[in-house]
Amino acid sequence: MTSEARDASLDQGQPLKLYTFTRSTKTWRYTDADRIIFYGGNAYAPAPITHTQITDGGEQNKISITLTLPKSLTVCDNWRPYPPADPINVTIYTQHFGETDFLADWVGRIISPKFGDTTLALTSEPSSTMAQRAGGGRTFQRGCDLLLYSQGLGLCNVDPELHKITGTLTGAASLMLSAAEFATLPSGRLAGGYIEWPRADGLLDRRSIDSHSGSTIMVDYGGPELLQGLVFDAFPGCNQSWDDCTYYENNDNYGGELWIPGRDYYDGNPI
Repeated sequence: MTSEARDASLDQGQPLKLYTFTRSTKTWRYTDADRIIFYGGNAYAPAPITHTQITDGGEQNKISITLTLPKSLTVCDNWRPYPPADPINVTIYTQHFGETDFLADWVGRIISPKFGDTTLALTSEPSSTMAQRAGGGRTFQRGCDLLLYSQGLGLCNVDPELHKITGTLTGAASLMLSAAEFATLPSGRLAGGYIEWPRADGLLDRRSIDSHSGSTIMVDYGGPELLQGLVFDAFPGCNQSWDDCTYYENNDNYGGELWIPGRDYYDGNPI
């Protein structure tokens, strides 16, 4: 038989699961089997991972599953002590004992963690829901409604590499970070932007900048690497105004409507 046939049978199934977690260029692989399983040239380490039932249905955005795993696993470090800056995806494969083929049962992304005494519960929803959601439409307003540094037809298209500043932290106290390089831009210029740095594991981490004054910025939440001596890249923000678009020399891509009338001509006033 095959894994597919045994999966559809009433009493021939002996499934084992493979779990692949992916964050940017990093991957963690586990199996609920009692031994190492090899698939696609990769080794899956044994771990007592379970998940709730995977259900097919018409409303994909209503379907989610919960994975429960020991919080001692290395992958759990992504949510400890701070949430990851990158999305983490999970793929679940099924193989039935004695068969060679694998079934892809789930492709999704982690949307929320919940730590217990000894376990971590991760809620995942299908990746397909991201494509199905329409999201917010464009807004008819004076201010620009485009995301700074977004790339593509009809988007902002400011090149972040042309505006980044590179420096070294000289101080870090709670969420306040200091560096001489911050003062090379006018106070407030970095507010709404972000700071980015390489981690020891090769990934990039980043934090939004809430405020900027001279050589000091405040970020939205902390990070274990945010210490004196950290080498970083910082990118300025934008207040979505025509003047800020001029600062970036990007007025051709301005997303607002400057000439919206200030008065509602249907307000009932005959004059």
